[in-house]
Amino acid sequence: MTTSFGGMNIVNRAAAATAGGAGGGNRTVLITGVGKGLGRALALEIAKRGHTVVGCSRSQDRLTSLQSELSSVASSPQSDSAVSSSDRHFFMTVDVRSNSSVEELARAVMEKKGVPDIIGT
Repeated sequence: MTTSFGGMNIVNRAAAATAGGAGGGNRTVLITGVGKGLGRALALEIAKRGHTVVGCSRSQDRLTSLQSELSSVASSPQSDSAVSSSDRHFFMTVDVRSNSSVEELARAVMEKKGVPDIIGT
C-alpha cells in the first residue's frame, strides 16, 4: 500500500499484508533524508516508539549526530527499546540523486536488516 503524506511517498508493506494495517510488533522503517527536518523528526519519533530505523543522508556529520541522539533516547526510561541504538538502527551516507548510491544502500539494507516494513522517501 502506498500513500502520500506531507510530500513524502510512504510504502507500507506491513499494512498491505494485513487487513487494514492491523497487527502489532516492531517495524523496520526506511527513511531518506534523516539528517534534518521532517526525516530526522520521523526517525526520532519512530525510534522512540521502539521501531528500527534505517536511514540515509548526504551528511555523515548529521548521521553521527542523529545516532548520538538516538543513543540517548534508547537509554531514557520512556524508551520501548532494550537494544542499543547502534545495534538496532542502520544509517548510511547516500546521495539519492545518484542511482549507484541508492543501489548500494539497497544492497546494504537487504544484507543487514532485510526488507523494511515501511519505506518513506
